[in-house]
Amino acid sequence: MVYIGTTDNTAGGDGVFVARWDAKAGALRNLRVAAPVHSAGFPALAQIGAERYLFAGHQLGEGKARLSSYRIAHGGDLELVNSIDTDHFDFVHTGIDHTHRALVTASYGSGRVASYHISPQGRLSGPVTQLQLEGHGPNASRQTSPHAHGVAIAPGNRFVLINDLGTDQIRVYKLDAATARLEPNDPPHFQAAPGSGPRHTAFHPNGKWAYSINEIDSTITQLAWDDAAGKLTLLDTVPTLPPGGDVANNRAGEVVFDRTAKYLYACNRGAVEELLTFAVGAGGKLTLAGRTPLGGKEARHFAVSPDNRFLVVARQFSNQVAVFARDAKTGLLTDTGAAVEVKVPSCVLFA
Repeated sequence: MVYIGTTDNTAGGDGVFVARWDAKAGALRNLRVAAPVHSAGFPALAQIGAERYLFAGHQLGEGKARLSSYRIAHGGDLELVNSIDTDHFDFVHTGIDHTHRALVTASYGSGRVASYHISPQGRLSGPVTQLQLEGHGPNASRQTSPHAHGVAIAPGNRFVLINDLGTDQIRVYKLDAATARLEPNDPPHFQAAPGSGPRHTAFHPNGKWAYSINEIDSTITQLAWDDAAGKLTLLDTVPTLPPGGDVANNRAGEVVFDRTAKYLYACNRGAVEELLTFAVGAGGKLTLAGRTPLGGKEARHFAVSPDNRFLVVARQFSNQVAVFARDAKTGLLTDTGAAVEVKVPSCVLFA
């Protein structure tokens, strides 16, 4: 199954969709609404015992939101387990620890981070930790306040990284998975380049490298990760745009590894609409392998299929979820033309 989160900001947003993934054809079949909630932008999945669960933050109205747990029933339907009301402005990103006992949320609008415990029955607790981020960055139009944008669980499950686009920091918190409690680490953050706008971080499967895509200055930063100390160290930075590219009007987007971690996928939005393929070389260094036209607007999120043959992309402002074929040898992408219509899709999850 494939679950699709949406960020429809108009009344009557459709919520979370589900479709059957046809692996042979590389296509989405039997698309339907699984949870009719408003603006459920970035759900997360967990396996707890023999059951699977989906967790989604969604809007109730101005300044009000709800976090819900759903059990995934046979055929992909979602059955509500419980809901927690919050005062988050939004749930721009969520992450679940590797033991599937703790859920961490990031709110872009309010600059807040919260954690919740997940019971063995998939029930969400009330917030265990609530953090209000502080500070600002040098970009007067984008960084007047903190903007928690990405949640990444470190490989050893002892730390959580929060990309703060508003302060140019990747904040590091100690995680107690058993209780879902967060505490600031020492050192408390990695300071990114001024005005870079860290958006999302992806860890390489070897656990030694982390890659942060920086939305405002259109770069990807490679970082060494010390899993014992919870410390990030700068290794390299590569641009997502060619020399002379329109950085001022571009927004770099997502970072996702293929199943072999030989390739890293990213995107540009705004100035140019494209998907990027980077080869991961010696020492984790990234080399641009190719640029693929998006064929639409705003690649908000994408995911590699379980068999590693396809990249499924949420073309958010084109109201489509599209399928791109992967070349196993080069990592390069080709638009297959297979797409389904979904209003404002923002997240794609293989379950």
